[in-house]
Amino acid sequence: MQQEDTAFRRWLAHRSWGLTVRYCRVVGLLLPPAAVATDLPLLRRGIGSLEWLVAWQVTAELVCVAVVLADRWWPAHRGRELPLHAFCAVFITLCAWIGAVDGSMRGDFSIYAAGLTFGAAVAATPRRMRQPLYAATLLVLAIPVWRRDGGDAILVVSSLVNPFCVVVLCLWLDRITFSRDLDLYRQTQRAQAERRRADELLHNVLPLAVAEELKRERRITARKFQNLGVLFADIAGFTRYANRLPPEALVLVLDEIFTAFDALVEKHGVEKIKTIGDAYMAVADARVPALCQLALDMRDALERYNRVNGTELAMRIGIHAGPAVGGVLGTKRFLYDVWGDTVNVASRVEAAGRAGSIHVTDAVAQQAAARFTLAGRGLIELQGRGRVLTYWLVGEASAAVEAQAHPATLAA
Repeated sequence: MQQEDTAFRRWLAHRSWGLTVRYCRVVGLLLPPAAVATDLPLLRRGIGSLEWLVAWQVTAELVCVAVVLADRWWPAHRGRELPLHAFCAVFITLCAWIGAVDGSMRGDFSIYAAGLTFGAAVAATPRRMRQPLYAATLLVLAIPVWRRDGGDAILVVSSLVNPFCVVVLCLWLDRITFSRDLDLYRQTQRAQAERRRADELLHNVLPLAVAEELKRERRITARKFQNLGVLFADIAGFTRYANRLPPEALVLVLDEIFTAFDALVEKHGVEKIKTIGDAYMAVADARVPALCQLALDMRDALERYNRVNGTELAMRIGIHAGPAVGGVLGTKRFLYDVWGDTVNVASRVEAAGRAGSIHVTDAVAQQAAARFTLAGRGLIELQGRGRVLTYWLVGEASAAVEAQAHPATLAA
């Protein structure tokens, strides 16, 4: 609750300060012509000295300018609560001042009433610091009224009835404004939480860039990749293993394994595309080494699962890289996917691999040789592709091999 109160005070100060700045910009523009329109008739009618009225008008204009400048130059990291409270104190003082000047000259408290109630209705403060200032304005107004009415107590009290009602109204407006802003803050927080949940769900379904495009454009444009790394992983012999398990246990096994893989995908900054049964697919745009590291970590994760659960599961993993196209088909229950010959080759490289091994093509080896140790497998026959040069991804390279940039490894 205390954390919420702190966040609300910060939010309220920021919101009220923003309203105050806009208010001061408008008043700063309107006050000079309004002052001229007010002062000239008074001068023509010869109503006393206008020094106090002109001084108030100049001060009010300077306050508006100061607020606008403070909004520009006050450091944002220091918050808006202090300048907001300072403005409210100055603003109430100005209202009391104009009330005293106008009350002594015309017996009119309309500007005082309008200013005080407007401030109470617009700019709420995080702390209840205005209430005693409202009451203090009555004492300020009583001084010129007392002088004007010759000290007649009855006349003074009757003259202050309207200002007293204004103060009561401001106290009531303060409570209403504070409650209104608190409700607005809570509604805003709930709306933001719902939006964050919706964004998280969307980002789980689509890659981040695609999700942002969908929110911005309301559609998704197919994107061509020149060097997309594609990884397929399949649990070897899982069908025979699954026949010995009830459906509920089978789902739990796959969920635990694939949840670990999802965490690795996020760790290495690549994109999970989909799971099909016990097969897992991930891609990386122009980041083939990251995909190779993911494959090694996936193999280690499955070995840890075997040690904990007493199983003997093993994965075939295949990786290929090349041009591909990614996008979304349809508008209902859409799923992001990638297509192209690169995807087909990656799938066949995985199928041609061995349980517990990571099988990669020459395109992958050329990009990963600087960081990983590769063992040449030679030319193998891939369905629909003929003979293709492939390698086994053994592990991360040693410092000595890395220093030599691996010329011998690729030649094997």
